[in-house]
Amino acid sequence: MDSQVALPVASWAAWRATGQEASPQVAFIDPQIRRRLSLLDRIALHVAHSCVRPGEQVRTIFASRHGELARSAELLGQLAHDEMPSPTAFSLSVLNAAIGLYGIARKDRSASTAVASGEDTLPMALIEAAAQAWDGQDGPVVLAYADEPPPAIYRTLVDSPRAAHALAVRLDSREERQSVVMSWRENDAEDDAEGAPGAFLDCLERGAASTWRGAGRAWSWRRHGHA
Repeated sequence: MDSQVALPVASWAAWRATGQEASPQVAFIDPQIRRRLSLLDRIALHVAHSCVRPGEQVRTIFASRHGELARSAELLGQLAHDEMPSPTAFSLSVLNAAIGLYGIARKDRSASTAVASGEDTLPMALIEAAAQAWDGQDGPVVLAYADEPPPAIYRTLVDSPRAAHALAVRLDSREERQSVVMSWRENDAEDDAEGAPGAFLDCLERGAASTWRGAGRAWSWRRHGHA
Protein backbone atom coordinates (compact mmCIF):
# COMPACT_ATOMS: atom_id res chain seq x y z
CA MET A 1 0.00 0.00 0.00
CA ASP A 2 1.31 3.45 -0.94
CA SER A 3 1.93 6.20 1.58
CA GLN A 4 1.32 9.74 0.38
CA VAL A 5 1.38 13.42 1.30
CA ALA A 6 0.00 16.53 -0.43
CA LEU A 7 2.44 19.31 -1.30
CA PRO A 8 0.72 22.76 -1.48
CA VAL A 9 3.11 24.25 -4.04
CA ALA A 10 3.03 28.05 -4.41
CA SER A 11 6.19 28.55 -6.52
CA TRP A 12 9.50 26.95 -7.38
CA ALA A 13 12.91 27.69 -8.87
CA ALA A 14 15.74 25.54 -10.25
CA TRP A 15 19.40 26.02 -11.23
CA ARG A 16 21.91 23.78 -12.98
CA ALA A 17 25.48 24.56 -13.98
CA THR A 18 25.95 25.61 -17.60
CA GLY A 19 28.90 26.79 -19.65
CA GLN A 20 27.63 30.36 -19.42
CA GLU A 21 26.87 30.37 -15.69
CA ALA A 22 29.18 28.34 -13.48
CA SER A 23 27.99 30.14 -10.32
CA PRO A 24 24.78 32.18 -9.85
CA GLN A 25 24.61 35.77 -8.67
CA VAL A 26 23.75 36.33 -4.99
CA ALA A 27 23.86 40.12 -4.84
CA PHE A 28 21.23 40.11 -2.08
CA ILE A 29 23.92 38.82 0.32
CA ASP A 30 26.20 41.36 2.02
CA PRO A 31 29.67 41.36 0.36
CA GLN A 32 31.41 40.45 3.64
CA ILE A 33 29.28 37.31 3.90
CA ARG A 34 29.26 36.67 0.15
CA ARG A 35 33.02 36.17 -0.06
CA ARG A 36 32.74 33.25 2.38
CA LEU A 37 30.14 31.40 0.33
CA SER A 38 30.96 28.12 -1.37
CA LEU A 39 29.38 27.09 -4.66
CA LEU A 40 26.91 24.97 -2.70
CA ASP A 41 25.92 27.98 -0.58
CA ARG A 42 25.49 30.16 -3.66
CA ILE A 43 23.27 27.80 -5.61
CA ALA A 44 21.11 27.01 -2.56
CA LEU A 45 20.61 30.66 -1.65
CA HIS A 46 20.02 31.64 -5.28
CA VAL A 47 17.02 29.31 -5.68
CA ALA A 48 15.73 29.89 -2.14
CA HIS A 49 15.71 33.66 -2.63
CA SER A 50 13.64 33.24 -5.79
CA CYS A 51 10.88 31.78 -3.61
CA VAL A 52 11.00 34.41 -0.82
CA ARG A 53 9.26 37.78 -1.01
CA PRO A 54 11.04 40.96 0.09
CA GLY A 55 10.90 41.52 3.83
CA GLU A 56 8.74 38.51 4.70
CA GLN A 57 9.41 36.09 7.54
CA VAL A 58 9.63 32.53 6.24
CA ARG A 59 10.51 29.14 7.64
CA THR A 60 13.29 27.48 5.69
CA ILE A 61 14.61 23.97 5.08
CA PHE A 62 17.99 23.18 3.55
CA ALA A 63 18.55 19.71 2.15
CA SER A 64 21.67 18.17 0.62
CA ARG A 65 22.92 14.62 0.22
CA HIS A 66 26.58 15.59 0.66
CA GLY A 67 26.42 19.08 2.14
CA GLU A 68 29.75 20.89 2.49
CA LEU A 69 31.79 17.79 1.72
CA ALA A 70 34.53 19.81 -0.01
CA ARG A 71 35.02 22.01 3.06
CA SER A 72 34.98 18.96 5.33
CA ALA A 73 37.58 17.15 3.22
CA GLU A 74 39.85 20.19 3.40
CA LEU A 75 39.49 20.37 7.20
CA LEU A 76 40.24 16.65 7.57
CA GLY A 77 43.32 17.06 5.37
CA GLN A 78 44.56 19.86 7.63
CA LEU A 79 44.09 17.68 10.71
CA ALA A 80 45.93 14.81 9.03
CA HIS A 81 48.91 17.14 8.52
CA ASP A 82 48.75 18.41 12.12
CA GLU A 83 47.56 21.82 10.96
CA MET A 84 45.07 23.91 12.92
CA PRO A 85 41.80 24.21 10.96
CA SER A 86 40.20 27.62 10.63
CA PRO A 87 37.28 28.14 13.07
CA THR A 88 35.44 30.03 10.33
CA ALA A 89 35.90 27.17 7.86
CA PHE A 90 34.66 24.72 10.49
CA SER A 91 31.54 26.80 11.22
CA LEU A 92 30.75 26.94 7.49
CA SER A 93 31.20 23.18 7.02
CA VAL A 94 28.07 22.16 8.94
CA LEU A 95 24.94 21.20 7.03
CA ASN A 96 22.84 24.18 8.12
CA ALA A 97 25.49 26.80 7.30
CA ALA A 98 23.85 28.01 4.07
CA ILE A 99 20.39 28.48 5.52
CA GLY A 100 21.87 30.05 8.66
CA LEU A 101 23.74 32.62 6.57
CA TYR A 102 20.51 33.35 4.69
CA GLY A 103 18.66 34.04 7.94
CA ILE A 104 21.47 36.34 9.09
CA ALA A 105 21.51 38.20 5.75
CA ARG A 106 17.72 38.75 5.88
CA LYS A 107 17.58 39.40 9.65
CA ASP A 108 14.97 36.63 9.85
CA ARG A 109 14.84 34.53 13.03
CA SER A 110 12.20 32.13 11.73
CA ALA A 111 12.79 28.42 12.30
CA SER A 112 15.14 26.58 9.95
CA THR A 113 15.77 22.88 9.45
CA ALA A 114 18.53 20.88 7.75
CA VAL A 115 17.93 17.46 6.16
CA ALA A 116 20.39 14.86 4.80
CA SER A 117 19.12 11.37 4.01
CA GLY A 118 21.35 9.74 1.41
CA GLU A 119 19.98 9.24 -2.08
CA ASP A 120 16.40 10.04 -1.06
CA THR A 121 17.28 13.36 0.57
CA LEU A 122 14.93 15.36 -1.69
CA PRO A 123 11.77 13.29 -1.07
CA MET A 124 12.52 13.11 2.65
CA ALA A 125 12.95 16.89 2.73
CA LEU A 126 9.64 17.29 0.88
CA ILE A 127 7.94 15.24 3.59
CA GLU A 128 9.44 17.55 6.23
CA ALA A 129 8.36 20.63 4.26
CA ALA A 130 4.82 19.31 3.82
CA ALA A 131 4.55 18.52 7.53
CA GLN A 132 5.54 22.10 8.35
CA ALA A 133 3.25 23.59 5.70
CA TRP A 134 0.23 21.72 7.09
CA ASP A 135 0.98 22.20 10.79
CA GLY A 136 -1.48 25.06 11.22
CA GLN A 137 1.06 27.87 11.50
CA ASP A 138 0.66 30.90 9.29
CA GLY A 139 3.23 31.61 6.63
CA PRO A 140 5.07 29.70 3.94
CA VAL A 141 7.85 27.12 4.11
CA VAL A 142 10.69 27.34 1.59
CA LEU A 143 12.74 24.22 0.89
CA ALA A 144 16.12 24.63 -0.81
CA TYR A 145 17.75 21.43 -2.08
CA ALA A 146 21.30 21.62 -3.45
CA ASP A 147 24.17 19.28 -4.19
CA GLU A 148 27.49 19.27 -6.05
CA PRO A 149 30.00 16.63 -7.16
CA PRO A 150 32.01 15.17 -4.27
CA PRO A 151 35.71 16.07 -4.04
CA ALA A 152 38.14 13.78 -5.83
CA ILE A 153 39.20 11.94 -2.68
CA TYR A 154 35.67 10.54 -2.24
CA ARG A 155 34.86 9.63 -5.83
CA THR A 156 35.88 5.99 -5.46
CA LEU A 157 33.05 5.78 -2.90
CA VAL A 158 30.40 7.96 -4.55
CA ASP A 159 30.38 9.52 -8.02
CA SER A 160 27.13 11.49 -8.05
CA PRO A 161 25.95 14.08 -8.68
CA ARG A 162 27.97 14.71 -11.82
CA ALA A 163 27.06 18.41 -11.93
CA ALA A 164 26.04 21.00 -9.36
CA HIS A 165 22.28 21.59 -9.20
CA ALA A 166 19.72 23.22 -6.94
CA LEU A 167 15.95 23.31 -6.55
CA ALA A 168 13.71 25.35 -4.28
CA VAL A 169 9.99 25.04 -3.66
CA ARG A 170 7.68 27.31 -1.68
CA LEU A 171 4.87 25.49 0.11
CA ASP A 172 1.91 27.46 1.44
CA SER A 173 -1.52 25.94 2.10
CA ARG A 174 -3.14 29.39 1.73
CA GLU A 175 -1.83 30.27 -1.73
CA GLU A 176 -0.97 27.06 -3.55
CA ARG A 177 -0.77 27.26 -7.34
CA GLN A 178 -1.03 23.51 -7.64
CA SER A 179 -1.38 20.61 -5.27
CA VAL A 180 1.11 17.83 -5.92
CA VAL A 181 0.59 14.42 -4.37
CA MET A 182 3.82 12.63 -3.51
CA SER A 183 3.46 8.90 -2.83
CA TRP A 184 5.94 6.15 -2.08
CA ARG A 185 6.15 2.39 -1.69
CA GLU A 186 8.84 -0.24 -1.22
CA ASN A 187 10.73 -1.05 -4.40
CA ASP A 188 14.05 -2.75 -5.14
CA ALA A 189 14.80 -1.07 -8.49
CA GLU A 190 17.43 1.68 -8.69
CA ASP A 191 17.32 4.67 -11.04
CA ASP A 192 20.11 7.21 -11.49
CA ALA A 193 21.02 8.43 -8.01
CA GLU A 194 20.56 12.09 -8.99
CA GLY A 195 17.27 11.61 -10.82
CA ALA A 196 14.85 12.70 -8.08
CA PRO A 197 15.03 16.48 -8.70
CA GLY A 198 14.42 16.00 -12.43
CA ALA A 199 11.43 13.74 -11.81
CA PHE A 200 9.91 16.21 -9.37
CA LEU A 201 10.51 19.12 -11.77
CA ASP A 202 8.79 17.22 -14.59
CA CYS A 203 5.67 17.16 -12.46
CA LEU A 204 5.93 20.84 -11.54
CA GLU A 205 6.79 22.22 -14.97
CA ARG A 206 4.94 19.90 -17.35
CA GLY A 207 2.25 18.43 -15.13
CA ALA A 208 3.54 14.97 -15.93
CA ALA A 209 3.15 12.15 -13.45
CA SER A 210 6.69 11.02 -12.68
CA THR A 211 8.51 8.40 -10.64
CA TRP A 212 12.03 8.02 -9.27
CA ARG A 213 13.25 4.78 -7.70
CA GLY A 214 16.07 4.64 -5.20
CA ALA A 215 17.09 3.75 -1.64
CA GLY A 216 14.55 0.92 -1.52
CA ARG A 217 11.50 2.96 -2.52
CA ALA A 218 9.63 4.17 -5.58
CA TRP A 219 8.74 7.86 -5.20
CA SER A 220 5.97 9.28 -7.41
CA TRP A 221 4.64 12.79 -8.01
CA ARG A 222 1.37 13.74 -9.71
CA ARG A 223 -0.90 16.75 -9.87
CA HIS A 224 -3.88 16.42 -7.55
CA GLY A 225 -6.85 15.10 -9.49
CA HIS A 226 -4.64 13.72 -12.30
CA ALA A 227 -3.98 10.02 -12.87
